Amino acid sequence: MKRISIPRLRAAIALAGAVLACGPAMAQKALTIGYATPDLSSSFWISMTYGVEDEAKKLGVALVKLNAGGDANVNVQISQLQDLAQRKVDAIVVGATNGDAIRGAVEHAIGKGIPVVGLSSVPNSDKLASRISADHYDMGRLQAQCLGKALNGKGAVGMISQQQGQTWADLRRQGFLETVKAEYPGIKVVAESRSAVTRNGAINLVDDWLQRFPEMNGIYSAVDDSAAGAALAVKSAHREDVKISASNLSPTAQQMLQNGELACSSVQQIVTQGREALRQAVAAARKESTTAVVRTPSIMATRDNLARLDLSLITAPKDYRP
Repeated sequence: MKRISIPRLRAAIALAGAVLACGPAMAQKALTIGYATPDLSSSFWISMTYGVEDEAKKLGVALVKLNAGGDANVNVQISQLQDLAQRKVDAIVVGATNGDAIRGAVEHAIGKGIPVVGLSSVPNSDKLASRISADHYDMGRLQAQCLGKALNGKGAVGMISQQQGQTWADLRRQGFLETVKAEYPGIKVVAESRSAVTRNGAINLVDDWLQRFPEMNGIYSAVDDSAAGAALAVKSAHREDVKISASNLSPTAQQMLQNGELACSSVQQIVTQGREALRQAVAAARKESTTAVVRTPSIMATRDNLARLDLSLITAPKDYRP
């Protein structure tokens, strides 16, 4: 039998005790991440929330989920961000109702030592731990090319561009306009709305446009929901010659593509973005390195390629409820 001297035995016992004492302190503490979303009535934000929520479950992270109830509810979201800061959550993921308007609330949380990750509709602050988004400019570019080809390079287009101040909406609009100007000089934008943000609003808007601009043969929609409204107005007016482009590839848009009601939908990897935002927030909370800007590639969905797309990266499962 091998003999162990008493001094060595005492030293070993002391070392083991020190390791056990350090164990709980060295273990990573359970994290609570705040998640502020602008609108859970939107299929887009439902899919985004699925990505955030499912990744939180995988990583064993508690999630405090707050819904502003619509892009117009800026003050609600500001109050929610203040509440998350007051709760002293470990990090915050936020999709902005308005990137400019919530900047103060975001930077207030950051000033309290809470890292903030911007998701898709990113707050206009240079102090964010990370920015997760699609290449929104490229999504607008893809829509311009889609409509340009569908209209054979000539026509009159109306734009349903969503609210000014929404970073993603502004970038898609810019990508569309600059691409039309550079590549399709025969296409003119004859009307634009930045206030018709719902399906019903788009129905009324496009109904009016088709009467005021009988030459209109194309419609750009920054999101699928307003594209669905535009399609209903076009059908009601018996103007099936009008081509519509959309964005985000919601289940509604998928059906519209299959039915030939949409020319295309520019697509972002929505679920992937939600997952990545949660991962970046966890890294920031643990004071690990983060990636300043994460952009997921854009995809063009058409009736021809829809069946080949991996929808698990784009939309939540049909039975998911946030």
